[in-house]
Amino acid sequence: MPENEERTAEDLLAPCGLDCGECPAYVATRANDPRALARVAEEWSRAFNFDVTLEEVICDGCLNDSVRKYAYIKTCGVRPCALARGVRTCAHCDDFGCDTLTEFFNNVPRTKELLEAIRDKL
Repeated sequence: MPENEERTAEDLLAPCGLDCGECPAYVATRANDPRALARVAEEWSRAFNFDVTLEEVICDGCLNDSVRKYAYIKTCGVRPCALARGVRTCAHCDDFGCDTLTEFFNNVPRTKELLEAIRDKL
């Protein structure tokens, strides 16, 4: 999807249930705002207790074809699994609740509720 094209709410939902549209790195990237990206890098460095650079927070969204992805994507186990299984979100997966996803839920519990709500509608 081209950088300047608008995305729908579904386009912005990562397989893990995070909403890229609510992510400060995504918002700052879309706004092409280096000061906001620097603030995100600083905040995440403090919050996650490791150094995050401005370049590492530039992100066009988890499912965008762009190569610009937040550095965490290199260690994310959820996204490559969903892509390999051909599911839109983990809610669509037969193995919903797997160890990889459970570990993610421990770090971001609100995504579990969102994905369970999606499963309830399937």
